[in-house]
Amino acid sequence: MFIDEVMILVRSGAGGRGCESYRKRADHKRIPDGGDGGDGGDIILRADPQTGNLFALKSKRIFEAEAGGMGMGNNRYGRRGSDCIVKVPCGTTIYNKRDELLVRDLVGSGDEVIVLKGGKGGYGNHAGFASSEGARAKDLELLLSFKIIADIFLVGLPNSGKTTLLKRLTGAGVSETEYPFATKAPQLGTYRSNFDELRICELPAIYQASGKGRGLGTHFLKHLERARIIFFLLDLKTEFAQDLKSGYDILIGTIKGFNAAFARTPRFLVVNKMDLLESKARKTLGLPDQENVFLISAKTGMGVDRLMTAAEKVLGVSHEA
Repeated sequence: MFIDEVMILVRSGAGGRGCESYRKRADHKRIPDGGDGGDGGDIILRADPQTGNLFALKSKRIFEAEAGGMGMGNNRYGRRGSDCIVKVPCGTTIYNKRDELLVRDLVGSGDEVIVLKGGKGGYGNHAGFASSEGARAKDLELLLSFKIIADIFLVGLPNSGKTTLLKRLTGAGVSETEYPFATKAPQLGTYRSNFDELRICELPAIYQASGKGRGLGTHFLKHLERARIIFFLLDLKTEFAQDLKSGYDILIGTIKGFNAAFARTPRFLVVNKMDLLESKARKTLGLPDQENVFLISAKTGMGVDRLMTAAEKVLGVSHEA
């Protein structure tokens, strides 16, 4: 399953108790020698490229670090508690649930943040003071929101050929079907050319009523926040729009309705299944003149190389030897 938002409770390790201990000297005088308690473990969230989404955190909602060990006699200090490291996918944003403040955005592999420090260990009586309890454990509720990091996102109406294009470009092991809404969660693949590697993400289909919560809704559009370029896939034969222009209007309208800023992301209009249309009819598609339009067939590969060359140019991929 693909999970991109989850609430978890994290708990730092409590500090260990300081020790009250005395050793007797040869003259029978008692000397305090109780060691300090160990500090409790920290709670650390770390971005892990091998973690695909937040599904693993859904079943285990409480994450606890180890408490520090108790101090001992003969000035022996307690052992420090082990940290609790919570692995999250790259692209995870962490919020403090209580005040909804941003804690950290973990983007790169290995990025990490200590969200709770472990409790300080209690003092032993080795310095002549009374021993003390260690600091108590602390709890914190976190909201984790994962947004996919990819160069190109494929957005389109049902049956527009997004999966076919993803498979052609990346070889991703995704199943192609003829029925709408077959893609239930984002699908990822890597496009490799002679010049670079590009991460491509296919999002589930949207249609006229998606903004009203119909179909799969629009929640997954949040992943477009990290998009560098968006491919709007349109289909000559779609049953979800009257024509290509109305299909385009549905896509751009839904995107703007979700987040107007996403409409400023560079985009290409990709008209798929052009192998089904005679060449002399291809100039009368009725699409907006200001848009970058590419005519392709994801099935046969027609026009795909031209599309990706243009995308690499927008993304700043150098074609110099």
